[in-house]
Amino acid sequence: MPNTKVSGGKMRSDKMRNEKISRLLISMSLPAIISMLVQSLYNVVDSVFVSNIRQTNVSYTGLNLGDDSFTAVSIAYPMTLIVVAVAIGIGVGANAYVSRKLGEGNRAKANQAAKTAVIMAVIAWLVMLVLAFTVSKPFIAAFAKEENNISDVKYVNTQGTIYLAIYMSCSLGSLLEITCNRILQATGNMRVPMISQLIGACTNIVLDATLILGFKMGVLGAIIATIVGQWFAAIFTISMFFVKKQDVSLSLKGYRPRADYFLSIIKVGAPAFIMNAIGACITIMLNKILKGNGIFVLSAYFKIQSFVFMPTFGLMQGAMPIMSYNYGANLKKRFNSTFKWAFTISLAILTLGMILFLTVPEYIMRIMTSNPSVISDGAYAFRVICIAFMPAAFSVTAINALQAVNRPVSSLLFSLCRQLLFLIPFAILLNNLYGLKGVWFAYPIAEIGAALIFLPVTVYSYKKQFAYKQRQYERGEITLPPTERELAELQLAECRRRNGVYR
Repeated sequence: MPNTKVSGGKMRSDKMRNEKISRLLISMSLPAIISMLVQSLYNVVDSVFVSNIRQTNVSYTGLNLGDDSFTAVSIAYPMTLIVVAVAIGIGVGANAYVSRKLGEGNRAKANQAAKTAVIMAVIAWLVMLVLAFTVSKPFIAAFAKEENNISDVKYVNTQGTIYLAIYMSCSLGSLLEITCNRILQATGNMRVPMISQLIGACTNIVLDATLILGFKMGVLGAIIATIVGQWFAAIFTISMFFVKKQDVSLSLKGYRPRADYFLSIIKVGAPAFIMNAIGACITIMLNKILKGNGIFVLSAYFKIQSFVFMPTFGLMQGAMPIMSYNYGANLKKRFNSTFKWAFTISLAILTLGMILFLTVPEYIMRIMTSNPSVISDGAYAFRVICIAFMPAAFSVTAINALQAVNRPVSSLLFSLCRQLLFLIPFAILLNNLYGLKGVWFAYPIAEIGAALIFLPVTVYSYKKQFAYKQRQYERGEITLPPTERELAELQLAECRRRNGVYR
């Protein structure tokens, strides 16, 4: 049993060691799942608005304004994912570190890590600001070509560049929102992140309708709506740290930057960053491989599959701080129970998604376009890629568990294995053998192969880390407040001692 020395008052995060796991996971994940679903709805609605642009204030000489507008945004999409990957990396690193330190009863270090994460988000934005004015134009030009079924290459180049440059230069809102939301989730506060994303998504959708349909601003209207939504969400989240007391503080009063906090956040967050950044790089590489309708189909897939994977990621946002906290508290049974519940629920979600992608892909593609050839190619791709959904349930859960037990290198290698070792090599091979229809099989091959390789790695890392944590407790290096049950037993024993009752 952990040392039962009481340290500090009761905090919101105490529920992660006292409350029933199934109820705790649902209560912590449901807000994130709801916000992720709203975010998915926004992604699709935003894409529908763009793909159905019929009038714009910008000169256009092509054949299909909506398809070319969607292609312009699709080409920019991987670079926007890089920005999100940086934010997620910082947020996940802070989330795991803060929740682990709260689990160990070290609130001071949790506070310092939270403040460090905010500083890192600002530094990341300065880098994005430079990239916005140096990378945007050549990046879009590399993919805006007639061979990709673009009827007005000049329009796609111009609109794609504007979209990407504005997104990156104004990305501070997104970086702060994601980072601060992950910090709050580390303390068990899932409601504020949910409301924050609701605010951002709803703002975006309303402005999409106003700027694209009302003012005929086209792609420019879409990016303005996105940026304003991100900033509204960020302002709301940050304000919650100051108008209502949280388990950690963002006040920079007396803060002194220390390299060990930066390194700790980077160490744990690097796998999450690389996993998401690799996803962006993979999309870029696939866009170079794909011809004809390929870029349109791939982008449409990413938008639609978010309805399946975003709830799964929302579930992990609830599960990871619980696992991190209980690893820090050396509560192995609670960690195991959290992992089992998270895996079971994610498997159910992804299985349902696979069934939908297998049975009605044509109807799904009609949400994005009315072009018969694009619908046909998209339906085929959806049916093939969705084979990867069920093994992805293990991959996503295991990667988060590895991060929770402070095994970032194993988590990173798992991510690299899924994306680089299998996906791209098989995509190139199958494209050379079977063309566009062969490329999509690289997804299930990559997911199944990575899961088989990293199952024993995950088990080994889990056993090793909990053995290390147990030694820490046996040496008295970490002390914790008692659980509610232990506290009740101690109080009862004290009451009996005072009354002379020893039975």
